[in-house]
Amino acid sequence: MPAVVTPGTANSDAPSDAIILFDGKNLDQWVSVKDKSPAGWKVENGVITSAPPAEGQRQASLATADSYKDVELEFDFMLAEAGTKCTPKLGDKQANLSEDKTCTFNSGVSLRNGYQLNLGRREAGEYIGIVVHRTEPQAIRGNVDWLSSGDCGSKPGYLEDCDKFPMIRKKGDWNHVRISFKGPHLQAWLNDKLICDVTDNPTDPAEASWKEAAPITFQWPPAGESGGFAGTVKYKNIRAREL
Repeated sequence: MPAVVTPGTANSDAPSDAIILFDGKNLDQWVSVKDKSPAGWKVENGVITSAPPAEGQRQASLATADSYKDVELEFDFMLAEAGTKCTPKLGDKQANLSEDKTCTFNSGVSLRNGYQLNLGRREAGEYIGIVVHRTEPQAIRGNVDWLSSGDCGSKPGYLEDCDKFPMIRKKGDWNHVRISFKGPHLQAWLNDKLICDVTDNPTDPAEASWKEAAPITFQWPPAGESGGFAGTVKYKNIRAREL
């Protein structure tokens, strides 16, 4: 008999078979990507924040202490926003043309060493979509390959016009994400709306590890990609379920 799973009554409630990766109190399930030391993000009021780390700690992305392959991951996130003069259009060397460089502030969640669900502002070309680093004709800047433009039309490749698609991300508020990754099939939902549905089966030997279990990582926002903007990304209600 299969185990009976009791679903949560709301997005913030975990189903009975969930692995709680963040209990709102500590980062015992996480380590620093840099050196596997204790994670240096701030924990307060049930929320993880990419605030400046405590004395003696260095800023770094978070990684789960355990590895996952076929997995369902859920979490809520809130992204700091600054700048209003944003555009997804690209200029010389395919650089983003936003007048306010802070528009491109972003974070992301990576699985299996190769796949990232980017978390950013689609109005600046930082979709909530699936991206890999792979040299392909459709890749921008040489190897930034969008397998799905996510909340900007859910299409493969980079798009420069998102206004024709409904806005799904709630600005300045919490957003719920669910990711399902089983075999080569990767899906993502934003606020209960399916935004990514990708099947990717790497054949390049350099991408062999993309088929294996790996820690799940939450990216420290790269300030160099947003004009040095020292904003924060916040996460809560992080849980996983092996598939």
